[in-house]
Amino acid sequence: MRKETAVIIIDTGFSLDAMMTASRILAVCDLSTGLLREGEPALNTESLSDFAGDPLNHGSLVLRALTAIDSDIPVILVRAYSIQVRLIRTGFENGEIKSPGWTEAFDWAVSLCKKRGYNSVTNCSFGGYTHAMDGSGWEAFRLGQHIGPGKAGHILVAGAGSGDGRAIHASCLNDGGSFTDINARQTGPTTYNLWAGLGGPVSESWTLEVFLNEQKSAHFEGAELAANFWNDRKQLTFTVSGEGSVKFRMHSPEATRFDLWINHQDDAVFTSHADPHLIAEPAVFPGVIAVGLAAGRYSSDQTESNAKPEVLLAGSGPVSFRLPEVVAEIAAWLTEEPELDVVSVRRKLCPVTV
Repeated sequence: MRKETAVIIIDTGFSLDAMMTASRILAVCDLSTGLLREGEPALNTESLSDFAGDPLNHGSLVLRALTAIDSDIPVILVRAYSIQVRLIRTGFENGEIKSPGWTEAFDWAVSLCKKRGYNSVTNCSFGGYTHAMDGSGWEAFRLGQHIGPGKAGHILVAGAGSGDGRAIHASCLNDGGSFTDINARQTGPTTYNLWAGLGGPVSESWTLEVFLNEQKSAHFEGAELAANFWNDRKQLTFTVSGEGSVKFRMHSPEATRFDLWINHQDDAVFTSHADPHLIAEPAVFPGVIAVGLAAGRYSSDQTESNAKPEVLLAGSGPVSFRLPEVVAEIAAWLTEEPELDVVSVRRKLCPVTV
């Protein structure tokens, strides 16, 4: 039975001119101001004027790319960006949600689609390296309430990253009782994300010393960190201020795998222990369809069956503005086959070159 599909775009914002290319905007949400507006059945121009705005001209280009394919497709637009924090993520206090982030906006948008009888495909033309990179953390859990195996009619598509091969992921397997130094070079204050035991052994008593230009700047003890509520692992996010060479010295009494990511890609690169596996979140999450470029470098197994990214697009990028090609294709499939879930969509994508 045929069932119409809406597209949810979560991005930096949308100019009024870009929104005028979409004939049916069902609802909008602005996480930076708290504005939330639904149309009956769609919003008119007057309802969009105080929502309009996209200083980075990113979400606007994504929306235009979609409407160039299908201007009549119903859309829900979410601004999840502010200059202060970039991507707006869920804020927590004492284990409770203090402020909504993009995953809460996703929940609202998909719930609205369900209430109105639409399937949905969500376009996430963004990515980062700040959370649980194996898909076991809060954001993957939140998304999994609506998408994943057995959850028909709702799909999330995300960009796998630039694929330019920059060394912003490093990893090592530290032998018990030994020290391992991972080196980086940064041009300004840089935030790093460390996970111990990702896909490998772990000790509870590891230590990390951080040196900037051979001067010790930080010391962390794994035993003192609270475990992540969602996966019982210890995540460490920290910022190294200044410019120059950075050394991360890891030690553990038992064999432990360490993974480090650079949150802001333009600020630093690793100069040792570079790991070729670099797929951004949320694209890396198991329930998400990841899209990259055929010419890009995301992982050593990216061309193998059932590997991520699931889709590798021919031609040039950035992949952010190519994502709507895949989103529109999946939306057309869902409209004709609303029983499709992420597993069946992956199966259909395998032989497809978009």
